[in-house]
Amino acid sequence: MPELTVTLRVPLPNRPGLAILEKTIFKALQAAGRELLMQAFGVIEPAVLAGTRQRRRRRYLITRFGEIRFLRWQTRTEQGYHYPLDDALGVSPADPCSPWVRQTAAWLAQAHPYRQAARLLSTMIGCRIDHRTLWGWVQGSGRAVRRHFERLRSSLFDDGESPSFRGEAPKIVSTSADGTFIRTRDGPVEVKLGIWWTGAHLQSPSASHRRYLLQGKGAYASTEGHDLFGQTFYALAAERAGIAKAGEVFFISDGAGWLADLPADWISPTVMQLDQFHGKLRISEVARSPERAARWWAWVTEHNLGALSRSIESLARTGGIDPEAGRSLYDYLAKGVDAFHTYVRLQEEGHSPQMAPRGSGAMEHSVDLVVARRFKRQGMRSWSRAGADNLLALRTLAIDDATWRGWWGEAAD
Repeated sequence: MPELTVTLRVPLPNRPGLAILEKTIFKALQAAGRELLMQAFGVIEPAVLAGTRQRRRRRYLITRFGEIRFLRWQTRTEQGYHYPLDDALGVSPADPCSPWVRQTAAWLAQAHPYRQAARLLSTMIGCRIDHRTLWGWVQGSGRAVRRHFERLRSSLFDDGESPSFRGEAPKIVSTSADGTFIRTRDGPVEVKLGIWWTGAHLQSPSASHRRYLLQGKGAYASTEGHDLFGQTFYALAAERAGIAKAGEVFFISDGAGWLADLPADWISPTVMQLDQFHGKLRISEVARSPERAARWWAWVTEHNLGALSRSIESLARTGGIDPEAGRSLYDYLAKGVDAFHTYVRLQEEGHSPQMAPRGSGAMEHSVDLVVARRFKRQGMRSWSRAGADNLLALRTLAIDDATWRGWWGEAAD
């Protein structure tokens, strides 16, 4: 097997403090890495050349060792013009950076603003990367992820082909969804977010505050319509979590707006739970009295909708509450009265409170983690819908390390 060799010489600074030593050695290692890459290209290319040689073309490539410049052969075959070295390396002729650099740029940008991500990447590779250049790389990566998502959705809902799930059928898959608004060039736009998880474990048995970590967690987020969102969410949950094979499918939300129809239309849960916190909050906002709010919630718990209706109508006639708000609240509670305590059956059957919760704390945390911390920072007022969706695809992909590595392959190592 051919070997690559490079001799590394590092001049010792006059005042060898740790900081200057690190900087000097780092630069030398990067230079050595670039030299080794050039040697490798020289060994690989002769072995893969095929067709009639045309000319040697210059190429620039940004790698984890910095930018390199080299010449490689352009050849012609019956299929057209090719660059055999590019094909052997697994990079397209138009790609300005290595797969590792592209993956790292995507990881940094889904976690940090583009300018910060560009500065971090520049420091890592010792080569200046403009934030606009990084934006272009990241948007291209996000579009590729979205195309994959769309193929999964289309395969399931247009062609009827079930996603391949490798693993045993889960006993339960818990799901949740919610929405939050971001500021775009066209005004406020709602980001729809859905999550799923298949288990939970105690983070630290000795901790005074018991905290559980969700296992098998995944997410999908987009600004698209609720039907496309629901289809794509289900297709991803079927592929990654086996939701189509699960013994129980639990869904929890506040049931407002498009969330009222999402479960029945696209998720088909065996158990649907309305978030008790949001139910109590809506009651308190209309009741205007803690005692009255507590009494109304007790009637909802007892399924005593008659008493609730009479109280709301009486207060609306006397001006005690807003009539329209009262009617809206009653319709919401009457429609969901049977869904505020459905979690009880699953817990009685042995499922943990983390898999069958009565509140949507996991969903609220995910909204903050996935959307708010990246898209709702100070000054972020000019997102484009396409730009936000591309970044959301990467953001949700990064939630699970195994999923991220599975998408990027060796580039993530």
